[in-house]
Amino acid sequence: MDNIIKKFFDTYFKRNAPLFAGYTQHTPKEMMVSSVDNEGYYRWKPIDGTLNHDDYRKIEKKFKIKFPESFIKWHKSYFFLSGSSPVVYLPNSSPTQPLQDIIDNLDNDLSEELIAQKLYPFATDDNDIGFFVFDAREDKADNEYPIRLYDHEYGGDLEGLSEILFSSFSKLLECLTYAMENHNEQIHEILPEFIRIDPEGAGKDGIDFWLDRIVFEKKNFENGNQ
Repeated sequence: MDNIIKKFFDTYFKRNAPLFAGYTQHTPKEMMVSSVDNEGYYRWKPIDGTLNHDDYRKIEKKFKIKFPESFIKWHKSYFFLSGSSPVVYLPNSSPTQPLQDIIDNLDNDLSEELIAQKLYPFATDDNDIGFFVFDAREDKADNEYPIRLYDHEYGGDLEGLSEILFSSFSKLLECLTYAMENHNEQIHEILPEFIRIDPEGAGKDGIDFWLDRIVFEKKNFENGNQ
């Protein structure tokens, strides 16, 4: 898992360089590597994380959830001010508000409905469909739950829950790393590799979802909407 996390962050920071964020009252000065420009943006650098497992356990206890060990290990590796990736917006981590993104994904009416059904929101998708959730309805070693997408239009009804799209958080990271490594390709050319990388998730129960998205993205590209 350590290698998967390292490769993800190395690729993420390289792919998105230079790293920019909008200045706010919560901006961590120790992460700024430029002054604020005329539009209110500045360059930032990642720094080593200082959170520990107990910090995440407090959130688990408050919201009555469980995080995969891989997710905790990933999130506490660095302080980083953006988690925007292909397909998914992952929760960032700032030393001034280190767990706020995670809390925001959990502390709302829809998430309360989902948590009661053992579906734990941890990220949002790039098409404004809704939350990516850890499906904890079946016990897994180290809480390595499969990942599904929940359509917010369904308001908590399980009809809005997708099939399993990734078999685990580590497989999600591997897929995102591949997408970032091959960012010069079109998204409809990248997504088929998710099926190969994660045969037990994207390539199994989730295959129809991804095949449909590939068709959708290819049509958008051909129509000049990329």
